[in-house]
Amino acid sequence: MNTEAAERANDLRASLFAVAAVGALFALVLPTFIGTGTRLSLLVGALLAVGNLWLIARTVRGFLYPTGARSPWLGVALLKLGTLFLLVAFLVRGGHAQMMPLMIGYGALPIGIVVSQLRSSKVARGEG
Repeated sequence: MNTEAAERANDLRASLFAVAAVGALFALVLPTFIGTGTRLSLLVGALLAVGNLWLIARTVRGFLYPTGARSPWLGVALLKLGTLFLLVAFLVRGGHAQMMPLMIGYGALPIGIVVSQLRSSKVARGEG
């Protein structure tokens, strides 16, 4: 594995970890403010965020660095968004999750990415 590929893999791991950590923090702290029955919905939203980030990273890698004549990630990219909407609809309509806490948990995705990028920029400057 070359240095650039190893660096990309480390960046992805750091982003996945940061999104998961922010989601766990949301699930631990926010039920105090928005209601005690929201913890599971917050966790499900955070798990959706981590899974979505991983799938987006795999899809982008498949498009940028194809291994064969036809990338299997094209089909994954086409189905991902629809599957995400159907899964959220199933969870909410089935009463397995509440919509607002699920959306807040999913908010761990952009916040976790920002946190990981701020951390990696500090490391690059020699501050961390």
